[in-house]
Amino acid sequence: MDPAAAQAPSAVVTVLPPSTRSAALAGAGVALVGDAGSVFINPAGLATIKVLSLEGAFAPMPEGAHLWQGAGAFRLGQFNFGAGTAYLQLPDSSLYRENVTWVGSADYRYGLLSLGASGRYVSVTDTTGEVNATFTTDAGFTLAVFDIMALAVSVQGIGQSLVSGLGVELPTTTHLGYTLNFVDPQETARLLATIEWVWTEDRDTRFLVGVEGGAVLKGVGLVGRVGYGPAPLGPTGARWTVGAGLVMGRLGLDYAYQADNVFGEGVHAFGLRLTP
Repeated sequence: MDPAAAQAPSAVVTVLPPSTRSAALAGAGVALVGDAGSVFINPAGLATIKVLSLEGAFAPMPEGAHLWQGAGAFRLGQFNFGAGTAYLQLPDSSLYRENVTWVGSADYRYGLLSLGASGRYVSVTDTTGEVNATFTTDAGFTLAVFDIMALAVSVQGIGQSLVSGLGVELPTTTHLGYTLNFVDPQETARLLATIEWVWTEDRDTRFLVGVEGGAVLKGVGLVGRVGYGPAPLGPTGARWTVGAGLVMGRLGLDYAYQADNVFGEGVHAFGLRLTP
């Protein structure tokens, strides 16, 4: 089968969790505010970054596939700006060689409210080297009450422009999520829960739930994470995800295990977060 003779390909990289932390929470991430990884799912989620946030992730996948992610964001007055990239090397058995996305985000915060927008470039390269690419936009809104709770909604795939080849199929996706800290995250104990609904054009609605809890004393500690909900593609049944995070001051090391993914097997993901 010649990929160039087919319809516009879909980009798996656009539906993967925006960070390792999110991956451990079943992929819920629209209301996880204050991390640079928000550029991939909700530009308004950058609003609570006080100075700077940097994030990177790596996940080896079945059949020789690999995922790399990187993002950074900073604050300038009442604005936050961020950028990120994700590169997915596809399995040897795939008709396509790689997925790539680049995204740039900006948001404006007024009091507890934040509005954000992103521009996103997405490409899928086939085995002949032809690049199919599309440019699209995302928008997000977040209500963040200090470190206590956040209510967020984002819409991805608003308007699409062909860049090269056949372009990329990017169904419009809406995320609605809520995150609540049951205890003050500035204290020793940590306990957070997040829920999220995901509506994707021509696909089943997904409901995701995740819990994060642990203890951090004098800037050093450990948190555990667990999530439950269906993967964005592949198996339709709900699946469990688990993970952990090691906190060392402004540095965080994250791990996640997803029992099922788009390739049908378990995946281990590793991440690094820095918030100086």
